Amino acid sequence: MGAVQNWLDAFEKALKTGDAKSIGSLFVDQSFWRDYLPFDWTLQTVEGWDAIATFGACNGPKTRFSNPQFEGGSDDHEGLFRFRTQDGAGRGHIRLENGRCKTLFTMLEHLPEAAEPADTQSEPFVLIVGGGQSGLALGAQLQDMRVPYLIVDKYPKVGDQWRSRYDSLVLHDPVWYDHMPFKPFPADWPVFTPKDQMGDWLEAYADELNLNVSTSTSLIDAKYDEASAHWTAQIDQNGACKTIRPTHLVMALGLSGFPKVPNFKGQDTFQGPQFHSSEFQGGTDFAGKNVIVVGANNSAHDIASDLVRVGSRPTMIQRSSTLVVDQTDYCERILGPLYSEKALENGISTDKADILQASMPLRMMERNHKKLWDGIRSDRADFYQRLTDAGFEVDFAEDGTGLGMKYRRTASGYYIDVGGAQMVMDGQIKVSSGLGVSHLSEKAVHLENGERLSADAVVYATGYGDMTDWVAALVDRETADRVGPCWGYGSGTKGDPGPWIGEQRNMWVETRQQGLWITGGNLSQARFFSRLLALQLAKRFEA
Repeated sequence: MGAVQNWLDAFEKALKTGDAKSIGSLFVDQSFWRDYLPFDWTLQTVEGWDAIATFGACNGPKTRFSNPQFEGGSDDHEGLFRFRTQDGAGRGHIRLENGRCKTLFTMLEHLPEAAEPADTQSEPFVLIVGGGQSGLALGAQLQDMRVPYLIVDKYPKVGDQWRSRYDSLVLHDPVWYDHMPFKPFPADWPVFTPKDQMGDWLEAYADELNLNVSTSTSLIDAKYDEASAHWTAQIDQNGACKTIRPTHLVMALGLSGFPKVPNFKGQDTFQGPQFHSSEFQGGTDFAGKNVIVVGANNSAHDIASDLVRVGSRPTMIQRSSTLVVDQTDYCERILGPLYSEKALENGISTDKADILQASMPLRMMERNHKKLWDGIRSDRADFYQRLTDAGFEVDFAEDGTGLGMKYRRTASGYYIDVGGAQMVMDGQIKVSSGLGVSHLSEKAVHLENGERLSADAVVYATGYGDMTDWVAALVDRETADRVGPCWGYGSGTKGDPGPWIGEQRNMWVETRQQGLWITGGNLSQARFFSRLLALQLAKRFEA
């Protein structure tokens, strides 16, 4: 036996006694325990020796943590392990520092196999609103756990949400990061998936897994009855109104709320088309024209690049600084150690990569990403200088922690460069930085410094509201206010106010409204967190 197995055995013994001092003695002072369900049935990070000791003492005896088996070698001081609890099987990860634990990650993986639901189950236990990757992944997990569910999606076919986007859209994340649960992409899949191919894949995914999806179906209204602990949900199915009464309601409507379009003086006098980036279908109609793109993040760059390719003259109005990362750096240096062909060759499967990523508490991730981005800034100094010389304002997150933390804080303010940066440097995409829009006139956009930009069209790449927009629209404003903001983890940075939470706010756990859950994020998060969300719902169905 090695040091890690000895530690796990001592940990098992201490948990059984519930002795806080014995539990705490196994951890270093500045330690972290990230627990995803097995000890307290939520997603949380416990920080510091004293808090960990208290948490373990309170939850250890009732959890019945047993049979921990380290998967590494006897000389290893970190790695994965398996264990069991009274609720089922789990996996974890540990890092030791001088024989004591620096980071511990515990995650429930399976509940005991459930029986098939009774035929008398006339209503879905879970209503999932949205048939994109998050809704489909959750449905697949619930189906695997034999929990009755229904996915409703407003589009005529599964995948149409992707197909409806602008023609040039391609995923910026590589294929190794994007697999869905139970059905990974085939070996010959492109590294970066075109949007129509993504839509077709999701449609095939729902069909082959025989998921319970009702298309051309929208949730109109939902009200929660505390006495019966059920929702009354009004849905429109191909024009016919129907009432269903699920126990749980999951909003799976993406990472954001409704499109945000700023109000500028003179918008009603502008003679050309103006619309939000979500309505952009392609630049063909704007060939040879001056197009103003308000915004300078992912969508803005993609749209401006598409406009260049069809012969338009785009100008981005950059009202605040943007983090830019070369796609090679993103894929090789940020994601590559865990999600890449090389990682697979090194024995890091997708499941293993997901656990390794989750095992890193966000405070430590901030420090690690700061070091990573210091290296990227140094190595790419010429690239960033040329962007700056072109009038583009660059940032690396306000504390220098880069893309990964910006995404977890606000999911905005960045561009993964797939060619747009070079167009900015070459002057094909013009940039006006650091100034807001004063007003619009018949054929121009006027900036706050008095500059006039000739415009035949205006595209507002100005982002979206909070996910709770959907709660306000489909339930009511009072419930949305009670739930509070979604996303971010309390970093205390712009757009992500404190206090520190250490996990994504209101995501994949039951919100302050009983029976209401929210899921969203990229394909990687859909894959990983769908299991954890489904386990929580399955536990309630079992009860």
